[in-house]
Amino acid sequence: MRNLAYLFLGFIILSFIGCSDGKKTITDNKESKKDTLVIENKNIRFGFDLDEYEVFYDTIQSGWTLSHVLSPYGIDQFTINTAAAKAKDSLIGLNYVLTGKAFTVLTEKGDTTHKAKYVVYEPDVFSYITFDFSKDSVQIFKKNRPTEIKEKTITGMIYPNSNLSIELNKSFETYAMTAALADAIEGVFAWSIDFFKLQAGDRYAVVYDEKSVDSVAYSIDKINYVWFEHAGEGIYAFYFKDSTGTVEGYYDEKGREMKRPFLMSPVKFARISSSFNRNRFHPIYKTRRAHLGTDYAAPTGTPILATADGNVTKASRSRGNGIYVKLRHNSTYETQYLHMSKIATGIHPGIRVKQGQVIGYVGSTGAATGPHVCYRFWKNGKQINHRAEKFPKSEPMKEELIPTYLKYIEPLKKKLDQQISQIPDLSES
Repeated sequence: MRNLAYLFLGFIILSFIGCSDGKKTITDNKESKKDTLVIENKNIRFGFDLDEYEVFYDTIQSGWTLSHVLSPYGIDQFTINTAAAKAKDSLIGLNYVLTGKAFTVLTEKGDTTHKAKYVVYEPDVFSYITFDFSKDSVQIFKKNRPTEIKEKTITGMIYPNSNLSIELNKSFETYAMTAALADAIEGVFAWSIDFFKLQAGDRYAVVYDEKSVDSVAYSIDKINYVWFEHAGEGIYAFYFKDSTGTVEGYYDEKGREMKRPFLMSPVKFARISSSFNRNRFHPIYKTRRAHLGTDYAAPTGTPILATADGNVTKASRSRGNGIYVKLRHNSTYETQYLHMSKIATGIHPGIRVKQGQVIGYVGSTGAATGPHVCYRFWKNGKQINHRAEKFPKSEPMKEELIPTYLKYIEPLKKKLDQQISQIPDLSES
């Protein structure tokens, strides 16, 4: 019996030792896991873990000041005044809050008064301003969001009953991006393509740099290279900057600068409401008379651009022309811009303006039924249809740069041609 008791005791001891070894093995496993990276899925925004706070999202309403933002969240008027004064500091630069902009309020969890600890105001997509009320005195910080630039490619074709903006808009979530790329394309070809004459079957391939914040695109940095086919003629343009920085701009596949003596239009994002016509029925005078200009309809206040370098010879007002500006570009060409709402600051007879410079703003002064600019063009003292004028092509870049340029664009043109080959062609259907 005693032997049986000893045997039973030995069994218990062995069992205990076995369990102890098992525990040691588990400990070793835990120790082996110390080097394992554990990624926590935190809800981080503006540098805060939002899961640690009560979060309130809101938007600035019309007529609001900083008081409207802060006072509902327990911030007294003295502190609000202090915050407003600090926000005007040159490092922050916040003079007032803007209607439609977002702000976020963080309060302590369980605080039924919802007193703000932090308020984050977003004046734009690039930055945010944090008001810190967690200390004895308010602190304000401004941080810039990192901007990412990625190269993107868009190809397409103008279909019947469509236009460039409609086709580009198929590739973007916001019209602002559509307008930005359309403007950039028009800027490259402003001297060589009349975008008011685009037609079904015109095709394009664009390689550009897109700016984004938090993976949300907000603007076009620049077009790197592009091809646009209008009326069966394909035109290449490549952005090029030499090593010294003295040569910079867009050039075609032969090294000729895209820039020409005159822009095709004095306004952007407009439509032609009346063309050059020597026998037009005038909508105001109710008689047939020559319309020796081209009318570009656009909203009042739209900037009017000088279509070429020149000297201001007139900046005045008359009964029929309304407010207008006239430019002399050289001994051959003159241009005139009628029906302005106002003349741009600093524009007066005797000064010289640059191509693309704002000289006035669209209006409906004088004999006009609606806001537009009547663009008139003289050649050797005779008014002509500028859209029918054949301007000389620009000179190529310096001869010594041509080999470098051609070598630079060779792989770019190859990539572009591959994209072009995949675009449908209406002429083949």
